[in-house]
Amino acid sequence: MTRRTDRDASRARGFTLLEVILSLMIFSLLTLMVYSAFFIGHRAVLKGERDADQNQRMRVAEDVLGREVRSATLYFARHDDEVFPYFLGRADGMTFVSAAPQARGGTGLAVVTYRVADGQLILEERVGFTPQALLRPPASAHVERAVLLGGFTAIRFEYLAHDDAGTGWQQAWDGRDEEALPQAVRVTVEGLPFFGHPWIREIPLMTVAYGIGNDETREPDEDEDAANANDDSDSDSESDDE
Repeated sequence: MTRRTDRDASRARGFTLLEVILSLMIFSLLTLMVYSAFFIGHRAVLKGERDADQNQRMRVAEDVLGREVRSATLYFARHDDEVFPYFLGRADGMTFVSAAPQARGGTGLAVVTYRVADGQLILEERVGFTPQALLRPPASAHVERAVLLGGFTAIRFEYLAHDDAGTGWQQAWDGRDEEALPQAVRVTVEGLPFFGHPWIREIPLMTVAYGIGNDETREPDEDEDAANANDDSDSDSESDDE
């Protein structure tokens, strides 16, 4: 009697095949749920980091672009017999002289060029230039390059003409023809991953806003420079006589 009771008790402590299969299925479902939650959370974190990185890049691009365009300088280029304000703009880029470059700690003047290549907005800066070498820089000229922005599908630059022109925003700007700087530059960026609409910024040129870069401003010719130099010399002489 005792032996049978012990045998029955040992059988009661075991698991049937059905119970084992059900246990494995439940364990597998729980594991799948935990892994799915971890995977979704990890993917959300990575997406958030990418969006934050893209957003930070956009902020940096906006800051650099805005500062350099606003600080565009009325700098006259000399090419053959031409003297004209140096600002050349196209729909896919522009070049001008800025007083707020990235180089040299943001001081001094630099030739700034924005151009699109391989779906990226490239910033180029060149210091140590002369008016005669703006259109045709020497082969030995040192140029600093950096990728300012990427991840977009299209980018477009437009240039605001002066009020008396009545043409509004233009697709191109040539200082040789306009004989002035544009009033503002409009930048339109499409296809940014974290924007559901085009990113548009209109950046005024402070030089023009203060009435310096209009068509009434011109480069003094050599005779005027000589006359001013003589006037300064006469003033110095009079001061010495006194």
